[in-house]
Amino acid sequence: MKNLTNLERSKINETLLQNSSNGKPNYGAINEVAEKFSVTRKTVSRIWKHAQTQRSLNLIVNVNSKKKDSKKTKRKVLDEDKLKSIDLGKRTTQHSLAENMGVSQSTISRWVQSKRIRSHTNALKPGLTDKNTLARLTFCLQHLEYHALTKRIVFKDQSYVIHLDEKWFAKTKASTRYYLGKGEVEPHRCVQSKNFIEKVMFMCAVSRPVYGPSEELIFDGKIGIWPFVLQVPAKRNSKNRVAGTLETKCIESINKQVTKDMILNCVLPAIKAKWPTNQSRHIIIQQDNARPHFSNNDPDFKKAATDDGWQIELSFQTPNSPDFNVLDLGFFRSIQALQHKKKKQLNWMN
Repeated sequence: MKNLTNLERSKINETLLQNSSNGKPNYGAINEVAEKFSVTRKTVSRIWKHAQTQRSLNLIVNVNSKKKDSKKTKRKVLDEDKLKSIDLGKRTTQHSLAENMGVSQSTISRWVQSKRIRSHTNALKPGLTDKNTLARLTFCLQHLEYHALTKRIVFKDQSYVIHLDEKWFAKTKASTRYYLGKGEVEPHRCVQSKNFIEKVMFMCAVSRPVYGPSEELIFDGKIGIWPFVLQVPAKRNSKNRVAGTLETKCIESINKQVTKDMILNCVLPAIKAKWPTNQSRHIIIQQDNARPHFSNNDPDFKKAATDDGWQIELSFQTPNSPDFNVLDLGFFRSIQALQHKKKKQLNWMN
């Protein structure tokens, strides 16, 4: 809405006075004045009524605005030198920064919103030794090759690499969000202890999918996923089963022997059964540096990995490095989300 000056308000009153008779504006005069001064009809009427009230009381007509001159407060100027001189420990919250800068918290918030102060989240980085740096560089160089046709160094296609990893899957989450209808009964979930929710570890192996010349899928890259469980006969009778009935029990202590048995009895046979015949039999299994993992020097693994013309090797990620395993980077999270969407069963491990 337009703010009229006192001079404009006086001119509106005078114009209406000239176009009035018997104390009433002529027909259409208010609209003409409103259009002339680019204000609303209501504004013109209010000024006229105010002037008429004063005339009826034999007062000097004064239609000046009652608004006081608003003086804008000067915005505080950011002293960047003072900001940088404050210890970083005192710059972790806007409240602490405002206190040390001698300004209000709203001023700090305004400076942050206007990008004059930059908010930065600082994450701890691994302390790399020279040996770690060299191992990182070697790992990267192993995935490069020279392309003779383009005469450029390119990344290898990774078609010979299998990613292997383990993950604990819990039966349920301690806290879950549901969206319920009005009046719908809230679900009741209970366990003996939230610190001991039933869980089982799975080992998973995947590789890159393989496509044919017409882009038809030859191999989807899914080697398999296996739980660390045992079939144990029940020791005594109960209301659920008789003694001797096989029960599925989770292996809670995952050591090198358990991992070795899983790789020799499940992973390697699955690789040999599913691996495309047109692909090289030289395969590298990439895994992290978890303690239960073993190296290529294990005699049992050597024998199983090299028979029938196969050449399967184990490769470890370099220590203190980002995770390069596709299972940790997304696949595990995806299948865990699918798991929690399913209705939980009592015999969920089966």
